[in-house]
Amino acid sequence: MRNTMKVTLAALTSLALIPTASLAYRMGSPFPGTVTATTNYSSGSFHGAVDISSANACGYWGVETGVVGSLSWNVTIRTTGVVCYGNGSGNQNEVKHTFANGWTLRQWHFLKEPTSVDKTCDRCQIGDEGGTGNVTGPHTHIQYDKSGTNSTGWYSGTTKGEFLDRGETVGTVG
Repeated sequence: MRNTMKVTLAALTSLALIPTASLAYRMGSPFPGTVTATTNYSSGSFHGAVDISSANACGYWGVETGVVGSLSWNVTIRTTGVVCYGNGSGNQNEVKHTFANGWTLRQWHFLKEPTSVDKTCDRCQIGDEGGTGNVTGPHTHIQYDKSGTNSTGWYSGTTKGEFLDRGETVGTVG
């Protein structure tokens, strides 16, 4: 369900950042799914990212890079098996882009596919929904960080339990 207020806020945030000489990019949902975590986990401990789950079985087709705009994505594959419920911290597959300002946008936990290669693309497929790394089930983790600090402001307006269509705005980065 489209959240008009969130789309409007993302557009205004994007406009507000343009004069600062840095480009702002809209982050879209990598597939249709429900936001399962944002700033904090259900336990209350800090998470500092957005988790989205399709609620389908592991291997849901077509996890896309979220940013709209042709960026160069570095794909790191740490496991090639079908992993749906975790295989240990540090074993997650990752796609990331590092911006000129030193901030890095990361997506984790997807399953390796033939499309899981380094590339420059706009909303291209990076793999299938999976659970590689330290997870309790298949989802995609989207994080914006710099020097070990996760930003939470980029996804303001996105809430736990919200359903997002493929490409619907999660937040603004860059």
